[in-house]
Amino acid sequence: MKTPAARTLATGLLSACLLSATALAHAAELNLWVMSTTEQQQQDMRELLRPYLARNPSLRVNVTVLNWESAWAKITAAAASGQGPDVLELGTTWVPAISSMGALEPLSEQQQSEAGGAKAFFPVMWGTTHRHDDATVYAIPWYADARAAFYRTDVFKKAGIDARDAFANWGSFKQAMQKINGQEIGGRKIAALGYPGKNDWNVVHNLAPWIWNAGGDLLSADRKRSAINSTEAVQAIVYYTSFAAEGLVPKSALEKDSGQIESGFFNGQYAVIFTGPWILKQMSTPKSKGGQLESVAANNFGIAPYPAGLKGNQTFFSGSDLGVMKSSKNKAEAWKLVAHLTGRESQVAFSKMSGMLPTRLDAANDPSLMGNPHYAEFMAQVKNGRHYPSIAGWGPLESVYLKNIGNMFDIVGGLKGKYSPLSIKQAMDAAALEADQVLSSSR
Repeated sequence: MKTPAARTLATGLLSACLLSATALAHAAELNLWVMSTTEQQQQDMRELLRPYLARNPSLRVNVTVLNWESAWAKITAAAASGQGPDVLELGTTWVPAISSMGALEPLSEQQQSEAGGAKAFFPVMWGTTHRHDDATVYAIPWYADARAAFYRTDVFKKAGIDARDAFANWGSFKQAMQKINGQEIGGRKIAALGYPGKNDWNVVHNLAPWIWNAGGDLLSADRKRSAINSTEAVQAIVYYTSFAAEGLVPKSALEKDSGQIESGFFNGQYAVIFTGPWILKQMSTPKSKGGQLESVAANNFGIAPYPAGLKGNQTFFSGSDLGVMKSSKNKAEAWKLVAHLTGRESQVAFSKMSGMLPTRLDAANDPSLMGNPHYAEFMAQVKNGRHYPSIAGWGPLESVYLKNIGNMFDIVGGLKGKYSPLSIKQAMDAAALEADQVLSSSR
């Protein structure tokens, strides 16, 4: 005969077994695809998910890290086959295309409200969550990327140049670069400006702010035709390429990508580069941990806006969103994960891990981030941020621009024909012709 204590123990064990069985029955497994944004993305994602998984012990999240270079092909294949993850990261220019393929779960007004809604995010970033001609929201902004000028304060001081004057407008910027070019620092001559050429996947992003600031655009107002060969766009591209043509950007830079240009800034090759917030993290991280804290640049740099053209000094503002795939078998749990990752706490944590900017206004202005004066300086540029039109055909359109702008850089580098404003116009005419064919087929 069992004692009361034994009966109690048996009952407790039975209850525990029933609870375990119930928990197992309700266990969910999610597959999450993200891009390689940090040095240790897999490890950082585990850390980012740790508090959420602790609160949801019956949930398992399998993280797959994609490289940006191959992600588009893998994501479009998953969208076409319906065999993809539950939650996936999408570059902000990709949301319209993937949603147009019917691969993303529309987010209800209730879900949008749970995430904070449009008012909680930078307006530019919220605009990337849906197509320009359809108010249906398919994703929530996760992190952002913007561009600004990083310059060597010691070089500017030696040249007797005030950065506020140098970055005031196109004319003053060209004059400042001419004065700085060839300055000797630590027994080594420094080039005024560094920017990459055709081998960089950021080529379109690098050109866009200059085109916008000249009053041009990459598409016509109705978004049906290319505008890259407009008078304003060509004027901007001629101005931009003139720095390389005049020797203010070394010809060798035109064979490099953004990462190599950034390395050149760190090691004293260039006095000015235009890039994103992630290098702030690099310059605050010791070399023993893969950073540049001990470099001369890390201790002598400032941040400035794009020099103003005739129509202002806008910058490129983009990033990544998170969406739920329509093929997911666990849409409720998938949405909860999206809501968590795009919440304030997660965005602040990921910003510290990656150096990228939060997309939520409350996270972007978090005191723990704004306490860094360089971060605050960079955030001041975001108010002039702009994104491309949210059209389904942007992916193939950008590929056309990449190819033709690459041809243009061959002209600038002296590898194909003779550089002149006319040769640049002809190259952009060819780009516009091919782009119009892509736009016509995507409608």
